[in-house]
Amino acid sequence: MKRKVVAMLCVVSMAAAMLSGCGDSSGGSSQVKEESQEGTERPAGEQPSAEEASEAAPEEAGQGDLEYVELKWDALSYQPDNIKDLDLIQAALDEYFKEKLNCRVVLNPMTIGAYLENVPTKLMSGEEMDLITINSDVPYNNYANMGAFFPIDTIWDEYGSDVKSLFGEGVWESLKVGGHVYGVPVLKDNCYIMGYIYNKTLAEELGLDMEQGWTGFAEMEAYLEEAVELRNERFPEYAEMPLMMDGGEICPYWAALERFGAGEFAVCNIPGKEVAREFGTDTVFNYFETDAFREACLAKQRMVGTGVLAYDTDVFETNLLAEPSTLLIVSWGYTWIDEHLFGDNYDAKLVVFDDVWTDGGNYTGAMTAIGANSKNPERAMMALELFNTDPYLATLMRFGVEGEHWEKDAEGRMQLANRNADVGNVGWLQWYGPFYGNLTIVDAPESYGGPEGVMLRKMAEYNDEAILAAHMGFVLDTAPIENELSACNNVVSEYYGNLVGGRHESPEAVNRMIDEMNAKLKENGVERIVTEVQAQIDAWAEGK
Repeated sequence: MKRKVVAMLCVVSMAAAMLSGCGDSSGGSSQVKEESQEGTERPAGEQPSAEEASEAAPEEAGQGDLEYVELKWDALSYQPDNIKDLDLIQAALDEYFKEKLNCRVVLNPMTIGAYLENVPTKLMSGEEMDLITINSDVPYNNYANMGAFFPIDTIWDEYGSDVKSLFGEGVWESLKVGGHVYGVPVLKDNCYIMGYIYNKTLAEELGLDMEQGWTGFAEMEAYLEEAVELRNERFPEYAEMPLMMDGGEICPYWAALERFGAGEFAVCNIPGKEVAREFGTDTVFNYFETDAFREACLAKQRMVGTGVLAYDTDVFETNLLAEPSTLLIVSWGYTWIDEHLFGDNYDAKLVVFDDVWTDGGNYTGAMTAIGANSKNPERAMMALELFNTDPYLATLMRFGVEGEHWEKDAEGRMQLANRNADVGNVGWLQWYGPFYGNLTIVDAPESYGGPEGVMLRKMAEYNDEAILAAHMGFVLDTAPIENELSACNNVVSEYYGNLVGGRHESPEAVNRMIDEMNAKLKENGVERIVTEVQAQIDAWAEGK
């Protein structure tokens, strides 16, 4: 899931229910290493339990004649406070991987601070690493270009063929750097599922229809202005409270843009969701120069003025998500929610905008790679396949050990229990665990995955229906424009927060700040960024 409101949304969603998804299948070619080991692959779709694996013959369990090795996974922990029982998780992993692959995978979950302090340094120095979590703080393309990762497509036919079926060919093409794939994305919410969660209780009290088929927040502005007046008239005690909680960004909350790793300085329209129709879908443009960006900032300024949005959410000591005065909360990625997602003060309901969409960035933000200098890349590939195809492991990594952290009731439904019975002081709970492999095969309690796993099914539907960006196979080489990107990012950081937060005193001030920002962007090379990205896309298109 950054900014204040987004952080609050993430905290709540971690404790309640978030998301997942799946993609279509495809084949692919790869270079198979000569040292073939027969019988090491598990048949596609076969998911034996740990007990079944231990009783199976070596070939059936996936061991064959594999020599015992130890691997290490430098992992980013999604909820670092919820890993007290790491020793129990490690013991379960040891048992399972010994039975399945005759190896040990040592899990090293890190806080974001420890991750940023250690992982980039290890990658830059060429230190031996096996499995490695990749997120936006360790950009996949950049480190792949540096040679930090092992090219998994050179060995996956022999040691990880099931991994290839997780995503379609367009996705794998979009992950190629220098002709090779270097990481496996987490199969989860791999598209922009944008919408809002509204306070059904308040809406009914005010007689508001919150499901009118809007396609975006800009269309809702006039209605929300009327709603805040009605709310304040009916409940004067709410007058100082914002009506709506925003996400703090324009894209993807207010605008669909195909971004290539150059921020909003160089983007393309998403087919069917064009924010700047004059450019079509193949022309690169600077979003900050468009009328669409200007109007979004002006709308934010107006909505702060009318009380729809807060000038500054930090001044409120209460959790605005749970306040009965809040009518609307922007959402990203939700496919199902419990009606008390944000507490017992009101009943909540989810609305998802039509035409979800995706781009390459939805795959590189949560991945697992193999270190370039791993001594056992083949075995690491086998372990990576298991983490992404085995429901037992997928569930273990999120909810812990059966009997220790969860159990099933008489109807066979999963329930948190024992060491996870107190959700405020759990032994191991990593929902939704976007860095721990395939989410779509997890067995989850109903309060997390919805009745009969509806959340996971809906995620699959949205991923399958998502509009694809026009350049899914394109990977930007940022090296020629690194200086310009750095300079332009510094310029935007000076203006962006106040503009998208609606904090300027008048529309005139908004226009003045946007003009000033764009003038500085030109001085710092934004046009060169656009030109370079366009040239690379054109060359890529010609070579298809």
